[in-house]
Amino acid sequence: MERGRVAVLREYGRPIELEEYEVPDPEPGALVVRVEQAGICGSDLNIMRGVSPLNPGGRALGHEGFGSVYRLGAGLTTDSLGQPLAEGDRIIHSGVEPCYRCSVCLRGEFAWCPSYSPSSRTPGKFPFFLGTYADYLYLEAGRPIFKIPDGIPDSILTFVNCALGTVTDPLLRIGVDPGQYVVVQGAGGLGLNAVGMLRLLGARHIIVLDRQPGRLELARQMGAAHTVNIDELPDPADRAARIRELTGGCGADLVMELVGHPSLMEEGIGMLASGGTFVQVGLTLSDAEAKISPVSLLRGKTIMGSIMYRPRVLAMLLDILSRTDGEIPPFDLIVSRTYPLTEINEALADMEWRSRAVQPARAAIIP
Repeated sequence: MERGRVAVLREYGRPIELEEYEVPDPEPGALVVRVEQAGICGSDLNIMRGVSPLNPGGRALGHEGFGSVYRLGAGLTTDSLGQPLAEGDRIIHSGVEPCYRCSVCLRGEFAWCPSYSPSSRTPGKFPFFLGTYADYLYLEAGRPIFKIPDGIPDSILTFVNCALGTVTDPLLRIGVDPGQYVVVQGAGGLGLNAVGMLRLLGARHIIVLDRQPGRLELARQMGAAHTVNIDELPDPADRAARIRELTGGCGADLVMELVGHPSLMEEGIGMLASGGTFVQVGLTLSDAEAKISPVSLLRGKTIMGSIMYRPRVLAMLLDILSRTDGEIPPFDLIVSRTYPLTEINEALADMEWRSRAVQPARAAIIP
């Protein structure tokens, strides 16, 4: 019987351990995926910091990534779009685990499901392989899965089912046109994916703020028209003035907060033009507070929150990435370092912005 490893955090403050289990046969309609690459997301770092839920039995880590079909359960012969599936086919899965039954899910808004809790399943029990920091991943019946077209290279697939989907969903809801001014707060994994997707959606006036020169350079390579190093403009008022200067005096039509720091909400709303939209995507602490003046919203400004994505966004992304010949931004540059699964603790430590001045834009685990 094949065995595989899975990375588990049993208690806050303890190192992640690689636990080994037999790979189960999938139940009818389910499947087992062989993980090819798993991205390190900011939410994984929040778990290690002790600010995201961890149930008494611990948590299997990782949700971002892609893999290939290892075993198909009885009755599962196609992906969610009806394309035939066979062992060895590459797939992307939805990282959202909703109840599928509540009124929110029945509207198709699975990421907004009030029952959505990635921490609720205890590791060490069937089906054992619950996260992407592992050799295998078990996907229960009904989970949206999409076959990856042959023309898409592995190098741009790691973040499709998390970072890229997460920044794309609000952009589709809002709508983006070439004449808009867009400010991206943060040039980490979310921010760089946002710049690339904004370019694919036609945006041309993209302004990115960050403090790391290397990440700002990557933002320019992804398609940013301007970058602002916040260490060079430490006063938020000066940063707002710089945004007004770059937008012809009016401010931005759209500001995306992709860091997860509450102070950036107040700052971002102050960068908006009349009628502009501020989108909160960065994950903050549950008790975080932002100071906002109601008067600042009176000229038609909108605040929108967004978490994860609708499953159909993944299908759209695969279609875009397979059809845009020669026009795809260099998404492969975002994963700037890879680690073997045995170095999972070192990988997470290297990505910890609280203890390092410079990190890779995004790192990935390769089992």
